[in-house]
Amino acid sequence: MPPSSADVAAAMETRLLAGEWAVGTRLPSERLLTLEYGVSRPVIREALRAIQERGLITIAPGRGSFVRDLRPSSHGGDATLLARRGEVTARELVVARVMLESQTAALAAQNRTEDDLTNMRRILAAFDQEKSLAATADLDVAFHESIAVASRNPVIQLMFGSIRPLTHGVVLRSLTDRAVRGVAVPLHDVILTAIADQDPDAARAAMTEHIELAQHFYGPDLDVALTDVLTRRATSTPDLAEVLNVYLEKLPDQSD
Repeated sequence: MPPSSADVAAAMETRLLAGEWAVGTRLPSERLLTLEYGVSRPVIREALRAIQERGLITIAPGRGSFVRDLRPSSHGGDATLLARRGEVTARELVVARVMLESQTAALAAQNRTEDDLTNMRRILAAFDQEKSLAATADLDVAFHESIAVASRNPVIQLMFGSIRPLTHGVVLRSLTDRAVRGVAVPLHDVILTAIADQDPDAARAAMTEHIELAQHFYGPDLDVALTDVLTRRATSTPDLAEVLNVYLEKLPDQSD
């Protein structure tokens, strides 16, 4: 069975993100792509349109398809694509998360409901009992997301959603580091207590401390592409190795 247009688009996207075709260069012609992938021209055209919608290429009628420069501020500057291309470091993510999540925690302290607190407590209770790295990471991110929901600000929720896959990646790095985990995990309860007490200053301070722990413990990993950090750690952390491939495979599609 020949590949579908989605299959072709995914394969070409992987090559684009790997830098096989440099920014500004023209992709092979439709005819060559049909031969390479063993599909019809309509399938190739549909795949190219899909990649164009992702902001990875520009289609110029009569001239061909050209590789775009993927910039964070441009259309297609998707955080997950930037991460996949190795353009996001832990330090950059920490700076962004402090700016976003510290104020989010303060707003959650002001606007949270009893239902919000019940949900946060449920998540942390499950987190404390969970043994699987994959599920623990999911619950960790879910706790942070529940705080964004409690802020009652839809723009903040949207912003958190845009970096959720990156947050998941740095959580995996932290949870597989005994030193970081030992200090970071207890701060979940400190954050929750401040939100429950409706103390925005304490919530902001606790969240800032929680996120900035990476700057004290990550060492050289702070300034290395997050995907490279995880790949390297997976060689010495069996639990992470098991989870990593699933995480990296999902990265390009998280925003779909």
